[in-house]
Amino acid sequence: MKSFLGLDIGAQSVKACKADEHGSILFESSVSTGSEMEGETFLTSLKKLVSELLQKGQVSAIGLGSPGPIDKDKGILLSSANLPKLKDVPVVPYLKETFGLPVYYDNDANCAALGEYWYGQGKGSPNLLVLTLGTGIGGGWIHEGKLFDGYKGNSMEVGHTTIRPGGSLCGCGHKGCAEAYFSASGFSTRYKELTGGTFRNAEEFFARVEKGEPEARKILDEGREVLAELIRNLIHILNPECIVLSGGLARSYSLFGKPLENRVREIIFPVFRDHVRILAGGSITGALGAASLCLGRNE
Repeated sequence: MKSFLGLDIGAQSVKACKADEHGSILFESSVSTGSEMEGETFLTSLKKLVSELLQKGQVSAIGLGSPGPIDKDKGILLSSANLPKLKDVPVVPYLKETFGLPVYYDNDANCAALGEYWYGQGKGSPNLLVLTLGTGIGGGWIHEGKLFDGYKGNSMEVGHTTIRPGGSLCGCGHKGCAEAYFSASGFSTRYKELTGGTFRNAEEFFARVEKGEPEARKILDEGREVLAELIRNLIHILNPECIVLSGGLARSYSLFGKPLENRVREIIFPVFRDHVRILAGGSITGALGAASLCLGRNE
């Protein structure tokens, strides 16, 4: 049975797994990153992480996911908002040369979509849309078993769809993006705007919602409405059979999921209401999603 490595590049760490073609995770590991990490140190850390997992046995290929923007064709991580010292890092050429294995690279939200298609809630869907709800909002679209990449792998930046023109400032510098309203960073910014206060993380925000704090509930209600409008637009453009909401915020789906689903069904065209499924994901890790890039290859 073939096995693969999956590497998920994040703001605080690179998480890795060795998985088989059925989605069973055989081994896991990670290495810290951080905002001060530079390109050479980053590549050395990747080498150490991959070497550690390869000691557990050989693999057929490596899948790699990172936030955009990327140059998928050349295998270069162009930049990262959360890892600002990484510029034009040749991650794919480096790994290929170091380990002599095929390496497949894509945006992390695209990896999440593939993971959900192969192993998760959207398994086998003919037209699957995945939204990753975390620090920001990402998106991935699988049409008839194939990932839609756009030009050089930077498609489906759905979090930066303008829903409230002139609204709250997004991290991208534009006002009114969906991400500015429904994301960990968006909740934090909106909470500070409304109260002058802060919270440590999304879990604390949702805990305040559960306790009935009026300001937190107002922010979540507003964010849910913006997310519903975003999903409405995507349904009308892509006509998906299934939508999976994944990422860290999906763990709190019980606090917003059903009202969100109901609102989406209220505002989409009737022709879409009967067949589109909206589901909570979350069982697919970023590293397993990256590993799924290797599936369906001939190597």
